[in-house]
Amino acid sequence: MNTLTKILTPALAALLAALPNVARAQYTFYAIDAPGAVSTSANSNSTHEIAGEFDDANGDTHGFVLNKGQFAIIDIDDAIATMINGINAPGKFAGTYFDAEGTPHAFLWSKSLVTTLDPPGSIRSQSGSLNAAGQVTGAYRDPTQKRHGFIWKGGVFTSFNVPGDNTPLGTVPLGINDLGQVVGSYVDADGNRRGFVRSAKGVFTTFDAPGSDGLTVAEGINNSGQIVGVFFDVDGNSHGFVLDNGVFTTIDVPEATGTQINSINAKGEIVGRYDDADGNTHGFLGVLVSRAHSSN
Repeated sequence: MNTLTKILTPALAALLAALPNVARAQYTFYAIDAPGAVSTSANSNSTHEIAGEFDDANGDTHGFVLNKGQFAIIDIDDAIATMINGINAPGKFAGTYFDAEGTPHAFLWSKSLVTTLDPPGSIRSQSGSLNAAGQVTGAYRDPTQKRHGFIWKGGVFTSFNVPGDNTPLGTVPLGINDLGQVVGSYVDADGNRRGFVRSAKGVFTTFDAPGSDGLTVAEGINNSGQIVGVFFDVDGNSHGFVLDNGVFTTIDVPEATGTQINSINAKGEIVGRYDDADGNTHGFLGVLVSRAHSSN
C-alpha cells in the first residue's frame, strides 16, 4: 500500500510565516516549509489545498499535500523519490516517482490508488498537472531520447509536440485547466526554451517573458486563462511571472535570490518556490494584496 503520513501542525495562518516588505509587493507572501524539510517546493494549488515536494535531511524526496494546516506526506511504494506536481479540486493529484533504478514515471493518485502513466513507446515519463475532468498532462522520452508532450484521460494517451521544437529537447507540458488548455515549454531550433499555450483544439501560441535571456517556462494556467511561470534574465537570475490578458507582471518574493511560480488557482493565488540569501529553498503561497486585506 502506498504511504500517506499525516502530520498535524498549528493553524495555517500560524504555520505560514509572512515574509518582510510585502507592502511593496502585489502579493502577500507566506513561506511553506514541510516538517523536517531542508528544501520545499509548492508545485500546485486548488482553492483549498497545496501540493508539492520536499527533501529531508537524508536527501530523500517526498510529496506532500497541505490542507487546513495539516501536511499529508506522500511516498509511492518501492520508489526512491516521490513528487506531487498537480492537484485538482476533487483532491486527486498527479506526480512523478523514481523507481529503484532511478527511472522517472508519471502517476495519478486517486483515493490511494496509484496509476502509472507511461505512454506507449516511452522509456521515461513525468507528470505536469491535472484538471477537474481527470485529464493529466506530462512529458515522456522515446527510445531516441526525443521529448514529447501528452494528455492522458481514462487510459487514453494523446501525444503532441509544439511545431518546430528541437530534437531531442522537445516539448514539456506542465499545466492544464478545466477547459483543456495546456501550458509548458519547448526548445526551438536556436536552442531557446520558450513558453507555449495549447488550446483545447490543439492550436499553439508561443511566447517569451520580457527580460528573458532565452529561457521562459509556463508552469500553470487557471480557468480564467491566467498563466504563471518562470524566466531567467541575462545574469542567470530566476523571476516569476503572471501573464494576464497579454500583460506580463514580473513577480519576485521580497529578499529572495530567485523566484519560480508553479501554479495559480481560481482565486488568483499563486504557489511556487524561492531561494533565500543563505541558499535555502522554500515553498510559498502568494495572495493578492486586495484579497488578503479583505479577508482580515
